[in-house]
Amino acid sequence: MSPQLLTLVIQLLLLFTPAPTTVTSHYNYNFTSTSPPSQSEWRPARATFYAASDPRDKVGGACGYGDLEKAGYGQATAGLSEILFERGQICGACFELRCFEDIRWCIPGTSIIVTVTNFCAPNYGFNPDGGGHCNPPNKHFVLPIEAFEKIAIWKAGNMPVQYRRYNFILIL
Repeated sequence: MSPQLLTLVIQLLLLFTPAPTTVTSHYNYNFTSTSPPSQSEWRPARATFYAASDPRDKVGGACGYGDLEKAGYGQATAGLSEILFERGQICGACFELRCFEDIRWCIPGTSIIVTVTNFCAPNYGFNPDGGGHCNPPNKHFVLPIEAFEKIAIWKAGNMPVQYRRYNFILIL
């Protein structure tokens, strides 16, 4: 089964499963499950966004998924910095992100679930603290602006977030 089809199946299963556990997604779905998906502990990172008309959505990014909208990912995607990208082994993985520690810019009580579809290349012309957001050792997520705005106000720019791996157990 292709990664795109698997992600779509998982999203549909979660959409129609009855509920005690709720996670807010930028699609405004209530992802629910009678037994919550396996989740790792929250870890610190940072997140930025790119504009809606960015062509990387049409080519599918470094993971090669093609047109992300047509493949069913919509805006629930992320590009990861080198330290998180694992040379592409992480493609198709899901992460839950929430804004962290910035009362001025965070949207309280929200989180999003994104699928890894791209790589955020390092820019060694800048140091990791001065514009090289995706340079090692930074843990960084690059999101479509539509996803970013579900957890933080866009003016925040480079936002502290927390992330955790979101593992789905699919029994067919």
